[in-house]
Amino acid sequence: MAEAELSQPSYLKYAFKDQHNLVLLFGAACFSAAFATPLPLIAGAGAEVLWLLIGPRLPAFRGWVDRQLSTQYLARAETAIQGALAELSEADVSRFNTLSRAASELATAAQARLPAREQQLAQHGLLELRRTFLDYLFLGQRVDSLVDPTPTADLEKEASQLQEAYAAERELTARMTIRQQLFAIQRRIQQQADLAGVTRTIATRLELLEKAVPDVKAHLAEPGFTQLSLELDRELAEVGSAEPLELSVDEIFAVSGPGTLS
Repeated sequence: MAEAELSQPSYLKYAFKDQHNLVLLFGAACFSAAFATPLPLIAGAGAEVLWLLIGPRLPAFRGWVDRQLSTQYLARAETAIQGALAELSEADVSRFNTLSRAASELATAAQARLPAREQQLAQHGLLELRRTFLDYLFLGQRVDSLVDPTPTADLEKEASQLQEAYAAERELTARMTIRQQLFAIQRRIQQQADLAGVTRTIATRLELLEKAVPDVKAHLAEPGFTQLSLELDRELAEVGSAEPLELSVDEIFAVSGPGTLS
């Protein structure tokens, strides 16, 4: 997951766009114009070709590009997260901030133990963990808004009364009306039961994500441990994305036809 976000960029493009490189070309062009000779421009062009052949292959340059891109990506992600937090309740924001502090502490601890590339991958893994946590918080907020305030016992009592009325009624039109009312009540009961199941799943997965950071931090203290990003990916894979659960909520409220009554 983190590897995908840090996929290899076009180092040739960044070597050409580097400000030092552009300044050199511009300076060579100015010298050529000032002295009315193409020699400075030819020398600059030669140096440019040499740089484009060698620069993108240099580990130091590649590392510098990777760090710049990673920093920019993480900054954009943090800006988006801060904007999203404004839509959550204070309790959810506090819970998310607690997880973020734990993630920051883990990232700091990793700096002294891991090579630069693994630190970058770990930072992206921690970002993905926090974004997944945020997804589940938003899903929980959505599910809470869909919960029927009517107690299930009251709905079941109403369904029982409608069932008795349907059995006693003999007029066809009246039976059809009662049947539709009964189906609507039964559907509400089933929806609330399904939503309760989703709520339990969300709560479980949020707890798993909260436990993931201290669990991974404990592994970091083990001698020879270097695969922090891989460990984070494993934790995320165990929890899974919130999207399938989001789709299941949509399915709960999908329109379906009335059932059959005897």
